[in-house]
Amino acid sequence: MECPSGCGNHSYVHGYFGKRRVPRFKCRTCKRTFSPSTLKPCAHVNIPTAILYRVLDCLTEGCSIRSTERMTGVHRDTILRLLARAGNAAADLLHTRLRCLRCQRVQVDELWTFVFVKQHRLNGIHNHAEMGDQYVFVALDADSKLAITHRIGKRDSVNTYHFIADLRERLANRVQLTTDGFRPYLLAVEDAFGSDVDYAQLVKLYGQDKKRSDDREWYAPVRVVAAIPTPVQGEPDLWKISTSHVERQNLTMPMKMRRFTRLTNGFSKKLDNLKAAVALYFF
Repeated sequence: MECPSGCGNHSYVHGYFGKRRVPRFKCRTCKRTFSPSTLKPCAHVNIPTAILYRVLDCLTEGCSIRSTERMTGVHRDTILRLLARAGNAAADLLHTRLRCLRCQRVQVDELWTFVFVKQHRLNGIHNHAEMGDQYVFVALDADSKLAITHRIGKRDSVNTYHFIADLRERLANRVQLTTDGFRPYLLAVEDAFGSDVDYAQLVKLYGQDKKRSDDREWYAPVRVVAAIPTPVQGEPDLWKISTSHVERQNLTMPMKMRRFTRLTNGFSKKLDNLKAAVALYFF
């Protein structure tokens, strides 16, 4: 058995402990002793592996924290700790493996959500950077539907710049990039890609909010009255200027994560938990 410390050397049986005679191993190099139980997934959580997998299945199938607690019998605090650790591990794996991608068409969009309170309810006692409105920036390969990268934060020029820079580092060739009409994308794409991109924006024009016959306003999205493909840089194919695939992916996210469901009390209370849930979803 290999040592869990990462030295890569094989160990030998150093003894046994407990009524079940669990073997204890010792590394030949670093002299560390360990048992096989430390090598199971999420060894820090003292619950059976089958229940652990069931908790993760519930979280990735759109169940809330408390509904997962009722179905699995695991306390909600343990579920949140498991979500944080699994989400961080998933984020590290995505950051490491998704490199040198040979994509052809990339679509970028943002999905709105909020943490703890909505933006208009923020006051002096709240952390304005981690609470209020948050946006999930997503870059999607239109052909394979692979989520190349994502970033969570405020919808501002700083997060846009870092998001586009991270996208550029993961691509291995020239692509056709389509975004919406958010103005910070213009400078971010120019700084990250230079002239090595075929870039276009799909500018959408919106009409009045939907109203009922009695002229009372109801919760409903605004109507899109026009979508104007606008080439910005390079030679983008006008027939391939679209954000439909990434917008459809943004519909799947609220269906798979309870914290994105609007008009409920399942919203995120901490930004770290939101980031972990999104990373686990993309993983």
